[in-house]
Amino acid sequence: MSRARGGAHAMLPHGLMVYSSSSGGVEERAEMSASSKSGIGSLAGSVVLLLVSSLLALVVAEFIFRAYKQIGWQRAVKYHQHVLYLMLPDSPLEYALRPGVNRENEVVESGIKWSYQLNADGFRGDEFDVQSNKKRVLFVGDSYTFGWGVDQQEVLPYQLQQLLAGTPYAIDAEIYNLGVPGYNTLQEFHLLNQVIDRYSPELVMLGYVMNDAQPQANVHERPSVRYRYVRSWLLAFIKEQYNYYMHKGEAVLATGLNLPDKDFVASVVENQPKWVATRQALTDMAGLARSRGIPFILVVFPSFNMHLDRRYPFRPIHNEVNAWAAEAGVTSVDLLDYLQDIDREVYRVSGDGHPNGKAFESAAEVLAPVVYGALKTPSSGR
Repeated sequence: MSRARGGAHAMLPHGLMVYSSSSGGVEERAEMSASSKSGIGSLAGSVVLLLVSSLLALVVAEFIFRAYKQIGWQRAVKYHQHVLYLMLPDSPLEYALRPGVNRENEVVESGIKWSYQLNADGFRGDEFDVQSNKKRVLFVGDSYTFGWGVDQQEVLPYQLQQLLAGTPYAIDAEIYNLGVPGYNTLQEFHLLNQVIDRYSPELVMLGYVMNDAQPQANVHERPSVRYRYVRSWLLAFIKEQYNYYMHKGEAVLATGLNLPDKDFVASVVENQPKWVATRQALTDMAGLARSRGIPFILVVFPSFNMHLDRRYPFRPIHNEVNAWAAEAGVTSVDLLDYLQDIDREVYRVSGDGHPNGKAFESAAEVLAPVVYGALKTPSSGR
């Protein structure tokens, strides 16, 4: 048998011929390998292109959705009409009270009539005299500080001012009622930041209420506030719609939206983003006052909608707020300590749930010596 040379062919008995593929096979395998690599590369390129295209589509969809929500909110601002609330589209306050409003109200459920008057600065009470030599106190807060449901002579800032003017305190003070119904702690910080230098107080007081970590609900919410704690507005919206239509609003999917909670306690004790932001706002307020040498007093109100005895559900919130005050070195007065075990009906506006004049009278008696001590201590506020 002769050996084939060059991989051509070899003769076998009976005239059979066999071809050698040693060289041709290598070439064929090389071609197949190159073709396979080319196919894999093409597939990988297609996958990358698909991923990039999908990502760009999502980015565009997110941008369009945000623009859509913003346009809707701007339309709401344009057509907003309310006798009390004035929307502020370019301010972190979101809204303010309309200056000069004088209005009589009635609590529908009980028929109780009450009235309020706003000054030129848009706050309840008489005009502010910043040229006065009286000791000036800023009382920042929400509807509790404002005195929703009671007349001017019954609100806490006014009763406290009257009490300080008498025996044994004899302090000639002006307490500016900066309460804005519906405000939360973040808005209250922005308000204080805007007015503290304008009014140059000798003391700042903040009224904290159990829902102060929740977003405001008095005017149409700004989209950037609603979606404050999420990366994708569109994804959060889709989750929200899924919960609403598929589970009748039950939060099966966590949306992360900044919405009012049914359970105020959970957002605080679980250290949710709302409470983290609220703590920071409290810290910023105290720091703002401290940087100007102004004392800062935190007043913690209980919820007068609840029984003020062992059934009271918001003690964990009181504990967390007071713990923050101790950590921050801030003077805090928790009114629950003085009002507990008293029938809530005695202290709330009938048919409404806000504290009434009697509740504010008791609160003023508790706060007067604390405020007196703060005002008697020299400060660099003015």
